[in-house]
Amino acid sequence: MSTTGWSAPAADIVVTPALVRSLLERDHPDLAALPLGEAYEGWDNVTVRLGDALAVRIPRRAHAAQLIEREHVWLPRLAPAWGFAAPVPQRLGGPSDEVPWAWAVVPWLPGARAYDAPLGGRGAADLGRALARLHAPAPLDAPRNPFRSAPLAERAERFDDRMERLLDDGVAIDADLAREHFEAGATQRRPLETWAHLDLHGANVLSDRGRLGGILDWGDLGVADPATDLGQAWCLVGSSRMRDLLKGYDDAVTPLDEAALLRARAEALAYAVTLASLDEQPYRDAGRRALVDLDVVG
Repeated sequence: MSTTGWSAPAADIVVTPALVRSLLERDHPDLAALPLGEAYEGWDNVTVRLGDALAVRIPRRAHAAQLIEREHVWLPRLAPAWGFAAPVPQRLGGPSDEVPWAWAVVPWLPGARAYDAPLGGRGAADLGRALARLHAPAPLDAPRNPFRSAPLAERAERFDDRMERLLDDGVAIDADLAREHFEAGATQRRPLETWAHLDLHGANVLSDRGRLGGILDWGDLGVADPATDLGQAWCLVGSSRMRDLLKGYDDAVTPLDEAALLRARAEALAYAVTLASLDEQPYRDAGRRALVDLDVVG
């Protein structure tokens, strides 16, 4: 999720039930008679429930169509080793006049958005274990995220710009303290990069009675510092659950050292500032709550 426009970008196509039905009739006629359920429109994709167990996922704009290959190509290769739920495409659909790019039929994952039903302590540990499994070495041809694969030091100007926006909006952020924590992480040596999700906000993490139900929206998947995901997860679960998350993570991999924790805190600040700068809810409030939790807003 880039904040270039500071609000959700306009859709290039309108996804209607009739359009979804026509796509299914053309490419997957055996599924076309299943009832269509609620539609969920994100920044990049529209997901429409299909029957009890499936959903149709269609990019709503050309930029998203460029990213969707990560879900179509890489998820089926990576997910079998993870041990947590992800919407791995079960079938693909081709371009048409109405939808000039690929789309997919994916499993429907039950659960509620973590924004609406926060993870409990065991759920935070589940998320830590999930990230440890995800953070595996990536091949040379793995994609890079244009915004979050770069080192923290290369994102410092964007961080400052977003803090200035928050100050202009009247948010009482301690800019000097925030920059101090950011720089403390940015000056640490980065480890070997791994696979990372890179957009772990509460609409992309599912909660099932407080446990981790699954992780959605893999369009930002790329190679990055594992601390990027850990920092984003910190914004999601809060400092009170971060100990549980790190316990789950450390149980699966080598325990994190002080340098990694400093990078994770800096990444948490960067992500909190990004979310807090958005116009849309619930991202805006979630980011501002995270800034309070990280002790840079009074």
